[in-house]
Amino acid sequence: MLRQSPLFQFKHGDHTCVFYRSEESLREVLTPFIADGLRQGERCFLAQKPHVSKQLLFDLNFLGIDTDHAIRRGALEIHTEDEVYFPNRKFEPRAMMDLLMHSINDASKRGFTGLRTAGEGSWAAEGRNECDQIVEYEEMVDDYFPGKRAVAICQYNMAAFPPDVLEAVVEAHRQHVSDLGPASTHSGVSIRSGNYWSEIIADKRVVLPNYYYVVRRHRPAEVLGWGVAHNFDTAHEKAEQIVQAADI
Repeated sequence: MLRQSPLFQFKHGDHTCVFYRSEESLREVLTPFIADGLRQGERCFLAQKPHVSKQLLFDLNFLGIDTDHAIRRGALEIHTEDEVYFPNRKFEPRAMMDLLMHSINDASKRGFTGLRTAGEGSWAAEGRNECDQIVEYEEMVDDYFPGKRAVAICQYNMAAFPPDVLEAVVEAHRQHVSDLGPASTHSGVSIRSGNYWSEIIADKRVVLPNYYYVVRRHRPAEVLGWGVAHNFDTAHEKAEQIVQAADI
C-alpha cells in the first residue's frame, strides 16, 4: 500500500537509517517521507539509483505531488549516487559533511522550512575501505544533526553488507527503520537513547494503525516496559517516559 504520510513520523534533527530487502519496501518508506517534506515546505535532496528516482517521481505524482513544479522551484532535487558521493571520483567524508552543512544553511536562506535528504549507501559494500568511510561519515552526521532544521534517511540494502558493518551503521544512527521481511505486514523503528532502545512496530497495511512499543536496556539486557498507542508520537512519548523512569 502506498501511504499518503509516513508510518513513522520524522522531525528536524532526526538521522535515521533504513534497512531494506527489496526496492519495493524501500519505496514504501521513501515516497511518503519525501511527500511529507514537500507538503511541509522543506527542500528535499535525493541521491538515488536512476531507476529508483524514476519510480519515486511516479509514486509522488500518484499521491498528488506536482513533481515538475517542485523541481522547477528547487524544492525537489534528484541526483545519482555518483554525483553526490563521488564528485572527485572518490568518497571524502569531510567534504560530504561540508556539503551537508552548506545545504542545510542554503535551504533556510532560500525560504524553505528545512532540508530533507534521502541517500542510498549500498555502494559502500563494494569495498572495505568504503564501508569504514561511510560509517565515519554517518557518525559525523549523527553528532551534527541534533537541533538542526534537517531530517535525513540513509538507505542500506541488508543483503549487500556483512553483519558487522550493519551493526556499525546501527551504532552511527540514533534510530533505524527495518524491513521485517517480504512476508511481514508490519514495519518497525528502533530509537536509541543512551543505553536504551525503544522499538515501535505498526501494521503498514492499515491507514490508522495501532503502535506497539517495547523499551529495553542494552547492557545488561532487560525489557523495561511495553504498551500500545493510537499514534506514533504518543508511542514514542510513552517509551521515553519508561526510559526516563529507568534513569531515576
